[in-house]
Amino acid sequence: MKNEKGYILISSLLLFMLVMLISMTLINICITNYEIQDIYVKSKEGFYISEGYLDKSYLEVVKHVDFSIETANNKVEDFLENEYDKFVQEEKNKERQGLDSEYIDLREDEFGIHFVINKEKIDEKLNYIFKEQYEKCFLKIKYHNRLVKNIKKLNSQDVKLRILDENFDIKGDKINFKIVSSYTKNKMINEIVQGYYIDVPNKDDIYNEDNIGCLIGLRDWFRRK
Repeated sequence: MKNEKGYILISSLLLFMLVMLISMTLINICITNYEIQDIYVKSKEGFYISEGYLDKSYLEVVKHVDFSIETANNKVEDFLENEYDKFVQEEKNKERQGLDSEYIDLREDEFGIHFVINKEKIDEKLNYIFKEQYEKCFLKIKYHNRLVKNIKKLNSQDVKLRILDENFDIKGDKINFKIVSSYTKNKMINEIVQGYYIDVPNKDDIYNEDNIGCLIGLRDWFRRK
């Protein structure tokens, strides 16, 4: 009788320990699943926040493109007002010296010898000045830093924006760079990158707030972390 009671007691203890072990295992599984789900939710939240800040940086790029067009137009106007007459005179002197000028033609007719301005070549010259200045608005340090600083002004406690390596390069008539949006909170880092390629317009192209976005190409973003 005593042996049976001892056996029942031991069996009960073993059963209790087994139930406790199963319960602890289930609790651990639930906790692990919760932690995984929590990480997933926070990761998605971080992604959407990072993406939202990339949208804000896009608006800064639009503003900089508009600024670059305005600056390039001002450069052309400055050339026409302050340098054009001197430039034409220098080209005339080339013709007088027997040197060929692509901007001025020396012609002789019944009324004598006179100079004829090649308007097509002059327009190409003005377009070159425009495009050169537009590119400088991205590549030259003082203009380059303007965009870098304006993008960094968007930073918050949790999200940091930056131009990757603060690097711009130009291939053909496209200016290339990447903007990084980093979300950091509770030891979690979510980082996505948006690639840009900006077209270099011509002087006579007309852009305003309705169509300036046509100059801005976006590469598919990718996650770094």
